[in-house]
Amino acid sequence: MQTLPSLDNVNSVELTGDNIYQILWENDENQFSVSPRNQNGEWENPNADILLDEQVKANGSREIDLATNSLFYRVNEEKLFDENRTYVSFISLLDNYAIRSVDPEFTDEQEEAEQQQFISLILKTKPIQLALRYINQEFGENLSEQQFASKLSRIWFELYTNYFRGRTTEFASGFEHVFVGEGKYDIDAGNKKESLGKISGYHSWVKFYLDEQNQRVNYLGYKYDLQGQEGPQNPNVVTLQQLQTVTDMRGNVVAKLFKKKGGFFVGPSPECEIAIATVVYYESVYGRVRRDKRRVNINGANYDLVLYRNINPNGSRGEMIRSFFPIFLSLEDQGGGQNQESEMDPPRIVPIDEILTNDTSVRIVRALPNPAGKDKGKEWVELQNTGDEAINLTGWQMEDRIGRPQALSGTLQPNEVKRFTVSRSTPDSMQMSNKSGLITVRDPNSKEITTVRYSRASSGTIIEFA
Repeated sequence: MQTLPSLDNVNSVELTGDNIYQILWENDENQFSVSPRNQNGEWENPNADILLDEQVKANGSREIDLATNSLFYRVNEEKLFDENRTYVSFISLLDNYAIRSVDPEFTDEQEEAEQQQFISLILKTKPIQLALRYINQEFGENLSEQQFASKLSRIWFELYTNYFRGRTTEFASGFEHVFVGEGKYDIDAGNKKESLGKISGYHSWVKFYLDEQNQRVNYLGYKYDLQGQEGPQNPNVVTLQQLQTVTDMRGNVVAKLFKKKGGFFVGPSPECEIAIATVVYYESVYGRVRRDKRRVNINGANYDLVLYRNINPNGSRGEMIRSFFPIFLSLEDQGGGQNQESEMDPPRIVPIDEILTNDTSVRIVRALPNPAGKDKGKEWVELQNTGDEAINLTGWQMEDRIGRPQALSGTLQPNEVKRFTVSRSTPDSMQMSNKSGLITVRDPNSKEITTVRYSRASSGTIIEFA
């Protein structure tokens, strides 16, 4: 039976948008203390629950491992497997999912019971109670504990279909993506002994530690892109490269999954991470989050908390959690500048000079990014079929520079030039910037067909592309 923390002071804490994340962190009674090595290679606090050994910067290749030791040099397993804490219940959930993202998922009665047991345990902890009070206070939700438990169950555990950039992912789950990870690889590698794929999600220090202990994941080194800083400065977060090994029931390696850049908090309890992400989720739903990122300061460290909600068939944001992870920006005394990409999960951000092409069977010939007056419904792009056969555009789409889609339809006849209006039907639909931008056309398989770049567009000016 779990011994729950005292909640006497929870209702007396003043909660605001400026302090909520710091307060959630401070009230995490199941949190693990973390120590890095100092410049002499000695542990700053050898008695910490976690001794974190980040070692060296990653090479960038899946074949080269410069980190000779594990990331987690030591973890207090007595505390991790303490039945009076929430970790044991959390760990029981980690094996409930198929590792391949395309494989069907089914929640049986035992797994459903494990989910409900976990939610019931974390519901009485301080971070979850504080998150509930903040959500009710700040957004007028007026949720009871039971209603909040149902909401947590839905946004974290309910299976859904995600529609991202024309690609459909069935059997998706917020908990699976964030805390377990989803593998993308070919189950039939042909004559190869193993398939080389990639892993998306996987933002849990507990999962990473357990996988390291069982030789399922290999830490390849840290991967920070911080201005003026060579290496890690903050032991409560890791940005890294990793290689995960997938085996069959006989222990044979069937896939090696590479993550070019991933990351997670180190030390917070499962309930604290759930509380932080759920508060960001509500701020996203209520329009308080700009471009899926919430800038926060926790214990003197600046972060962007990135939260993606699922994408509906029409391109709008849905009601489920798709991904959540922290991006470490800087320590307070080192300024807030950073050049780290905000997207740790695929797709990869591709440099412009790698993708510009406009000499294929479908060309972008003209565009009006900055119409006179209001933009909505007046922006347009003209496409030309330069081939000898008609092209059915069902399933095709255009995208702006950050990947927001605009569906295409109809038929493009040989040599025909057709104009397509950029509808801006939702905030997540394609929008053409007046300053500069990219226009990309993709086929039904999400393959890039053509991409053009334009610079500042004057009002009413039609841009022609060679």
